[in-house]
Parts: sequence; structure tokens; C-alpha cells
Amino acid sequence: MNNIQPFNGLKTISSKTDLGIVTTLTAKIGISERGSIAFGDKTLLANYVYDRGEDYKLVYTVIDVDGNAESFADDEGILPTLFLSPGGENYVSVIPYHPTKELEISIPVFNRGTIELPKANKPFLGDYIGISNQYSILFYADIWSEKQPDKMEAIEFKDGMIIKKQMVKIPLPRNNKIFIADNEIHLLTTVENGWLHRQIDELGNIKNERQITSSSEFFWQILSLSFEEESYILCEENGKISVEIITVTGDCRNKELIDIGDEFFNTWPPEKIGDNTFVTRFNGEFGNGWLTTKNDELLEIFYNKDTKGYRNLITDEVLELQSDLIISGLNKTVNNAYAVVFYPMTDDRKKKKNLFVLNKAI
Repeated sequence: MNNIQPFNGLKTISSKTDLGIVTTLTAKIGISERGSIAFGDKTLLANYVYDRGEDYKLVYTVIDVDGNAESFADDEGILPTLFLSPGGENYVSVIPYHPTKELEISIPVFNRGTIELPKANKPFLGDYIGISNQYSILFYADIWSEKQPDKMEAIEFKDGMIIKKQMVKIPLPRNNKIFIADNEIHLLTTVENGWLHRQIDELGNIKNERQITSSSEFFWQILSLSFEEESYILCEENGKISVEIITVTGDCRNKELIDIGDEFFNTWPPEKIGDNTFVTRFNGEFGNGWLTTKNDELLEIFYNKDTKGYRNLITDEVLELQSDLIISGLNKTVNNAYAVVFYPMTDDRKKKKNLFVLNKAI
């Protein structure tokens, strides 16, 4: 295969603020975000960069913690899903251009010169979650179906190469959240009398399970989950954000972190940036933002409600950006630091000419 080639169709400008370094990517016609992921201690973004008419290129941009950026164009396909191999190499699943077929290939983002074009397979709709042993794990839960089981794609590697993809149906109950740490895959979902915690292997076989009588009826995300250590679960009700703490024996207590007055509509899987430290992004009726926790302590929470940019509700510090921004991605960079990717709220991609990337340390 051919390696991706340098691309100079994006203008980049970086500026230092009290809260971190903000890099602005500007396209001449339009730019549309397609995901981001860690690239060592840098950030790798996938975007569509538009030309005249409806033409566009899939472009990867690498940004370091100082805001320096370089971009590359990929001609192998569209609809990228970024993920990491067990060896830490950046991979992407794309759908090659074809007049009648919609099949997916998974290839390295860089260093393709020594590999052959792989066999295509049916696309998987899920998101990359993490690494378990020799597998890269992607996960999908159909929130609109009451019957469809959750699904997991286990991409098996050997000697740094993909050797097999397996689509796994997770045993019911459905609508699980997933957490991977120390080569263990954990699931958590609500059941009639509380929460069900299960550990599975890479092929979906149940290794351990327990039912938890929680003090909170619902939860949003897993911060950490284990049968051998305390677990921390992110909850929110009527704008009150809290952490449910589960002991090894299954006892629970809830600790309120902050009351922002507004309910969550959505949250995304937390990003681990340091020892027991996670960053979780959220949105609601009046805005969006992110919060950083360490175990059951709230370290920071940024929210863009009534703010031209994002305000830390703990310290009242403001990251000054334009109004009406959406967060498209968040990933770890160096230890206890992360990057957040923003785009302007608009339905017209040709009016969306800028993306913003904040590099911040806690």
C-alpha cells in the first residue's frame, strides 16, 4: 500500500492562554470532524476537508502539546474509525470507494509501505474502547432497540498485524457501558433491582458477575470498575453530578460533586489521563462541557452555558472561544493532560471552516 501524503490545505494558528494552548485549523471551503485519538503524547484528528462542490479529502492532522501541527491526505477511503493496536500503533477502519459495495478495511494510519491491501469486511458501527491482551476492542449498543443485544468487535493482532476480526454478541441484558483496564473487560447495566456488573473475555464469555444494590437508580458512565478494588461510577440527576462508590463487597455510597442545575442529555466514555483520573464530556439542553475526576473528587468542570467559550464552575476561569461550540473529541496526551476538539454549531459544512483544539494540563 502507499503511505499517506503531506497535505497543505489547512492553515494552523496556535495561541497560549492561561488554561492551555489553543490551535485553530482553518480550511478554505469547509471542514468536517470525523474523530480524534491519542498519537503517543500528541493528538491525531481525522477530518473531511472540502473542495469545490461536494468533493472532499480525508485528512489526518497531528497536533503536539505545543500546538504544532502537520497534516496528511488519505486516498484509501471514507468514514474513518480511529483505533489503537495492542502495540500502540494508530490504525483506522475506512470504507474504500466502490460504486455498489460498502465494505470496510482496517489499516495503519502511517507506515503502510510494507503491507498489502487487506480483505474487506462488513463495517462495524461501534466506537473504539481500548486494548485487552492481543485484541483491540470496539463496542456498540443500539439505544433505540429493546431487543438487539450489545455488540463488540474484537480485532486480533499477532506480530503487529491484524489476523482476525470477530463480531461478538454480548449476552443479555443489553444497554451496557463497557470499561477495560489491566486486560479485563467489564460491563455495567441497570436491571430491575439495581445494577448488573459482569466481566467478560474478548469473545464475550462471562467470567464473573454480581448484582449491585446501588443508592442511585441510574448512572451515566463507568469511571472505574473492578471486582478486586473500589469502583467509581458517574451519576447525575436533575443537574446534581455525583459518584457512586462501590466497595469490593458490593456496598454502595453516593458522593455529590456539584450541582450545575441542568440535566445531562448525553455523556461519552471517560478518557483516562492519569492515575485514577478521568475526563468525561457531556451535553445538555443549555450547553456542553467536560469534567475531570480523580476517584470521588471533582478536579475541574468546564461548561459553556451563557459563556463565550467555557467556564470552570469551580474556579470561575474562562477559556475564551467563540460561542456555540460543540465538542467532537477528547483524548489523553502526556500524563495528566489532554486535548479537546471543538467545532462551530452549524448545519452547513461549508460555513464550518474552523476547528479548535485545546491542549490542557490539570
